[in-house]
Amino acid sequence: MPRPKSFDPETVLAKAMGVFWDKGFDAASIADLTAAMGINRFSLYDTFGDKRTLYLKALDYYEKSVVGSMIERVNATESLDDIAAYFECLIESQHTNDHVPCCLMHKAAVAQSACDEDTRNRVESIRSHIHAAFRDALALCHKNGDIRSGVSFKDAAWVLLLLQAGFAGFASTPVPRRDARAAVRTVLDSLRA
Repeated sequence: MPRPKSFDPETVLAKAMGVFWDKGFDAASIADLTAAMGINRFSLYDTFGDKRTLYLKALDYYEKSVVGSMIERVNATESLDDIAAYFECLIESQHTNDHVPCCLMHKAAVAQSACDEDTRNRVESIRSHIHAAFRDALALCHKNGDIRSGVSFKDAAWVLLLLQAGFAGFASTPVPRRDARAAVRTVLDSLRA
């Protein structure tokens, strides 16, 4: 009869996600992972499989926890001012936290997607969910009279997603607040009624 686990798999998965987020897939060693997770190699392999499988599970956890909370915030927007406030939180978090690594999805897209189909599928899924949230938020903003007529919500959502991805890509060396705010203002002003 197998022994019960002496750890919570979701808790240690969150710690593994942190290692991959900080170091990326290639630079994260099994020793780094087990040290952060507080488990031994056998427990890692027994619970999560190999490093690649753990990485894919970490991407899934990232989508559920980090991207899920971002999407909730976007879903709560009813005006372009709400979208501006969303981006302001992103800008401020990059400038006020000591160490903000580049977005895990961004790292996965750049480093792993070209060579791993499962990673690419996860990146595409995350991107699709964020795009849909922005598209729906923009439709609601339009319904509330905030967006001029003739705007393609689909196209404008891509612009917002790419703006967010640009900020995320520079998270470790954030865009100066003034410039980041000007970029957000320029995009949103182009949509205003």
